[in-house]
Amino acid sequence: MSVPKDRSAGDSGGQNVSKLAFILGVSFGSLILGYLVRRLRLFGSSPDSTLADSVSKNLKLICTFVLSPIPIFDAFWRTSLNLQGLVVFPLLGLLSLAIGAGSAMLLNRLFHIPPHRAASVFVSGMFTNIVSFGGLVVYVFFGYEGYGLVQLFNMFVAFTYYAVGFPVSEQIGLGRRNPFALSPKLLVERPYIFIPMISMMIGLVFNLLRVPHLPPLDRISSLLIPTVAGLMGFSIGLTMFFGKIRDYRREITIIAFIKFLIVPLLMLPIGLLIGLPRVMDGLAFKVLVVLSFMPVAFNALVPPALYGFDLDLANSGWIVTTLALIVIVPALLFTLGA
Repeated sequence: MSVPKDRSAGDSGGQNVSKLAFILGVSFGSLILGYLVRRLRLFGSSPDSTLADSVSKNLKLICTFVLSPIPIFDAFWRTSLNLQGLVVFPLLGLLSLAIGAGSAMLLNRLFHIPPHRAASVFVSGMFTNIVSFGGLVVYVFFGYEGYGLVQLFNMFVAFTYYAVGFPVSEQIGLGRRNPFALSPKLLVERPYIFIPMISMMIGLVFNLLRVPHLPPLDRISSLLIPTVAGLMGFSIGLTMFFGKIRDYRREITIIAFIKFLIVPLLMLPIGLLIGLPRVMDGLAFKVLVVLSFMPVAFNALVPPALYGFDLDLANSGWIVTTLALIVIVPALLFTLGA
């Protein structure tokens, strides 16, 4: 989805409105639809039906490990990726997680957040919505080349969530002062987390071997990218609760401070220092800008449910930072001139 460079001001304004309407419609329309389905009790006799929870979980798994690998494979097969981008972007993805996690731990101690809440602040600060919302925004703004960079940025993210984020959050929730520990067991139990990475590698091999690309795959991918984002939004809407937000004003402020101030203030100067504005005609830096302003990931809602710390806080942080996209996405579109 690219925009002609020789367009008139009127055409540009109309296309920008269409882009915004599409992004916000897919992301928030699906979210609201999921919320209404749960409130109307279509999946059970009560608003907190376990069937709704099960449908939500299965949709997330299908989107991440069945549907998403197809456009990932396509993006790496057809896109001309700069070697510097191939090397640097996965490292930038890890760095963004480290900044979010480190900031959360520092602010937890500074504000004396109790362990069961501190663990939720930690996962909310560390886990970022890179693929579903970030991927959708970048795809609509910059097309397949941008989407390929998103997948590079995300290359080691799932691995880091399971190997570091999950066990560390558990230790924080238990009140341990030195919580860092790796957990290979989680990776062995969930080998499917490597599926997106494998699809990326296969697409890259096809690209390097110059295997002729299949045009119909582009059409399939152009449908799957917004479909995945919509299904993700719908699945989260099925388990969304608004009533608890006011109970976590301090913690939500900390989470938003990390997501929308600390991470961008550190990541963007690093991108400038390593010369990203010169990579792929500036596209690499623009993608980094978008990904540096993304909200809490839906994955942040899993550890609280698994280990028993504050799920309502993680849910509230997700809702507030995601709703902030209503302001952030138009600001990014205007700033980046997408």
